[in-house]
Amino acid sequence: MGRSGDGWRVEIHDGVDHLASEWAALAGPHNATPFQSHGFLRLVFRALAVNHLATPVVALVRAPDGRPVALFPMQRTRKHGLDWLSTDIRPVDYCAPLLDASLSVGDLPGLVKAVLAAVPGVDLLYCNRMPDRFGEMPDPLIRLPNAGRLRLSAWVLPLAGRSASDIAAARPANFRGNLRRATQNLAKAHRRQFSIAMGGAIDEADLAAFRALRVTSSEEKARGNILEEDDWSAVYLDLMRQEGGDCRGWLARLAVDDEPIAYLFGITDGRRAVAMLPAAKLGPWRPYSPGLQLFSDVIEHFRAEGYDCFDLSIGDMDYKRRFGCQEVGLYDALFAKTPAGWGYYLLWRLKIALRARMKTIAETRAANRKGGKGGKAG
Repeated sequence: MGRSGDGWRVEIHDGVDHLASEWAALAGPHNATPFQSHGFLRLVFRALAVNHLATPVVALVRAPDGRPVALFPMQRTRKHGLDWLSTDIRPVDYCAPLLDASLSVGDLPGLVKAVLAAVPGVDLLYCNRMPDRFGEMPDPLIRLPNAGRLRLSAWVLPLAGRSASDIAAARPANFRGNLRRATQNLAKAHRRQFSIAMGGAIDEADLAAFRALRVTSSEEKARGNILEEDDWSAVYLDLMRQEGGDCRGWLARLAVDDEPIAYLFGITDGRRAVAMLPAAKLGPWRPYSPGLQLFSDVIEHFRAEGYDCFDLSIGDMDYKRRFGCQEVGLYDALFAKTPAGWGYYLLWRLKIALRARMKTIAETRAANRKGGKGGKAG
């Protein structure tokens, strides 16, 4: 299906399989993460359709000269009595549309309007968990008045041009010292073994052990485990079996005396690595912090391999700051099409204002607590 609006030509597709060339023309480190790679989204959209979770909708926007300038990978759902287009698909941590570098902020309202016009019967378009930048390139979509800052952040560790000592020096001294001692103590008491495998090189025995440890670890921490969910498990398993095309899964392992005590699964597009699913044994191994040791080993592996960055993804856990990661702000954006959609949008704007106010209050309180502690110490 094709529609035109404000000079933009919008094509609506029900998947991404046949759009590999358009993806290759658009996606890059300036506007995408491995979550926006064609290979990763191909697996996600396959699961979306096979498991009847939602209606897949992919909007390809072309400039008047036919060049692809934007891709909106979305699902169509119904909630709150309204019909939604949403980039917010569960396995996708960063849900930003792909936008060509030639687009200005002024181009975007008309472009989004054209996308909405191309899909009959929808009320709203929602983009969630959009990073404020890709590398050093800001995301223009977050500069629209339709966008709001989420309370959640992502955390990325730059690797390019940095030595191992540079990476270590960026960590707080107490964290650096504790991690070094834990690593040394483990190596003294046991035969410490680190390994990492990519895609099809991942051993089936390691895959089975990782899944079992992930189940145990998730239960101990009372957390969900998407790896074992029927709807999404195939996405991760296919990545580990090298079926993600330009997006490869990797699995790192920390073992002692041939016994695995920690695993870490992630994805890479060859320049950027993303950590996604950790699992570690606790009990007698807790004093050694095996999960943190494995993170440190993986970071050094990708640094030595010449990667641009290591992405610890979404979530404000303290260990991400302690590893020296840079904070990446996350935004969502809502665009209305119908009168009912505009009504919901106005209520959403009130929520955004309240969310921004609460974030400011929380940051002020945190700063005051730090200041108070500094005063007492002095």
